[in-house]
Amino acid sequence: MKKLALFIPVILLLIVSSCDSRKSKIDRLKNSVSEFNNNQKSIDLIDYYPKDYTEIKTDSIISNTFKVSVKNFTVKDQGIVLNQSIKNLNRTSKVHRVFVSNIVVSVEEKIIYDRQISVEKIRDLKSSEFWNNATLEHVWVNQEQSNSEYLSLGVSVINPTNKAFRLYELLIDRLGNERLLLIEDHS
Repeated sequence: MKKLALFIPVILLLIVSSCDSRKSKIDRLKNSVSEFNNNQKSIDLIDYYPKDYTEIKTDSIISNTFKVSVKNFTVKDQGIVLNQSIKNLNRTSKVHRVFVSNIVVSVEEKIIYDRQISVEKIRDLKSSEFWNNATLEHVWVNQEQSNSEYLSLGVSVINPTNKAFRLYELLIDRLGNERLLLIEDHS
């Protein structure tokens, strides 16, 4: 009986100590998951078009008069956001890179025109929705329209968000004077 009297308090002590309101395994797991989620940072994923830095350089001689160098390239830190989506903690953005062109024209080994062309420099004076997300697409020498007096450059401007574009002709004479003409407007 003495053994039983000693055994009962030990059992009661074990029962009472196991019920000290500690958290169950499920509660500890929930708290761990919650703490992990609170410590997570959002992830920004950016999908660029074109994927990498792009540069296209062309050199031309027109009518043995104009020596032309056109370099079209993407600007590394500028882009037009086409769309964004957020799923869980990930934000995915599709971005169209901004293009600019460097144009150097010389006549008889003398540089008459040396400029960087971008949307900001050819933007119309009238405000339009087209210009809000527009970028230069490409500048090229239009050999068919060029002659010994005038150099004709084609200038394409696009708005990738609404799939609109404008086509310009940039005329440069032998003295370096320029004139920009709107050829097509699909905006």
